[in-house]
Amino acid sequence: MKRTLASLGAAAVLAAGALALTPGSAAAADGCWGNAGQKQAFGKTYTARYCHNYQGDVVGLYETDTGYLYSGDNWFVCQIQYGENAPVGDAKNNWWLWTQGDDAYSNGGWGWFPANKVSGGNNYEPIPGLATC
Repeated sequence: MKRTLASLGAAAVLAAGALALTPGSAAAADGCWGNAGQKQAFGKTYTARYCHNYQGDVVGLYETDTGYLYSGDNWFVCQIQYGENAPVGDAKNNWWLWTQGDDAYSNGGWGWFPANKVSGGNNYEPIPGLATC
C-alpha cells in the first residue's frame, strides 16, 4: 500500500512537470523532495517528503526490527542524529530517517532507516530537504 501511494505521488509530481525521479536526477541527487502528505504515528502528525533509498533495509526502533523498507522512492517524515549506520562501501553516517516500512513486523512498521542508504547525503551529514525530528 505504501509503495503504491509513493508511486502515485511521484507520478503526480512528474505530471506537474518536475524532473524524472531517478537516482541520476537533480531531485534525487539533492536529497528529499515534494509533499508525500500527512502521516500519523504515535499521536503525532508529520508532513512526509519523498526520498530515494537506493538499497532496502530493515527499519527499527530501540534495537528491534519493526519492518522492512524496499528500495525506491519512499516517504520519510524526519531525521535525527544518533548512532552509527552500518557502513555501505565508503558511505558512513550517523543520521537516521523516521518512516514506515513496506512490510511491518511490529509498531505498525514504524522505525528508523539508515541515512547512508538514501541518495543525496554526504558522510555524517543530514539528508537535504528533510526536517529534523
